[in-house]
Amino acid sequence: MDSRHSAVTASALLGLAYRSREQELNKDFPRVFILLAGHFIGMEEGYSAIRQLDRNRTRLRLAADEQLFRDITVQELAAATGVDDITAPAGLRSCSSEAADMLFIPVLSLSLLSRLVQLDASDPFVELIVRFLCAGKPVGTLTLGANPGHYRWGEQGMFQAPPRLKDELQHKLTAIEDFGITLLEPDQVNRWITSAQARLSRQVLTAEDIQAAVRLGTTSIRLAASAVITPLAADLARQHGIEIEF
Repeated sequence: MDSRHSAVTASALLGLAYRSREQELNKDFPRVFILLAGHFIGMEEGYSAIRQLDRNRTRLRLAADEQLFRDITVQELAAATGVDDITAPAGLRSCSSEAADMLFIPVLSLSLLSRLVQLDASDPFVELIVRFLCAGKPVGTLTLGANPGHYRWGEQGMFQAPPRLKDELQHKLTAIEDFGITLLEPDQVNRWITSAQARLSRQVLTAEDIQAAVRLGTTSIRLAASAVITPLAADLARQHGIEIEF
């Protein structure tokens, strides 16, 4: 990969430029953690979305699942996405929500969708997604991997999905949306980043956030020191024994 476009180098240079002003750096160049899963309908839309993010004022870090690494090398993945800051699958367990300001899923594979609906924390992707949600950080995903009506499925000769299958996939998408995950089309990624940045700069913990935390079984929520907690959110947190940390 051309070092002039290295995500690792760019992040290091920004760190030097901002020195000890980490909060300001994160506001100006938010950190986006990308979870990339393989999918049988193809990966190009996912790669394109990542390259789109790379053109924004963001710092990107990427993790791919083991299945994808069976089909592609780290070098090929860096070339396809434009991101060379890549975490190996074995390193995911050591990652936390504090490592980034938001999380993006460019390819929503059927297996990941199923495990996410079940909140299967044995899967490192699911565990990290839950960590971000419980920390009140934005999580967004493209939905084409779970939409058999998308033209990509037709290109693979899979354009006759029965209604029951479509209904089941839509049910699962609605479930993860209820968890707090934003469902996106490819042309909505830039707007999501912009709105997520605005949300981070004026972080407000609401009753809806607490209710989502209860559904996910979390016991604590970490917020920025400048965050605002609504009175109802504070009452619900006490009621359910959820600790709010700063």
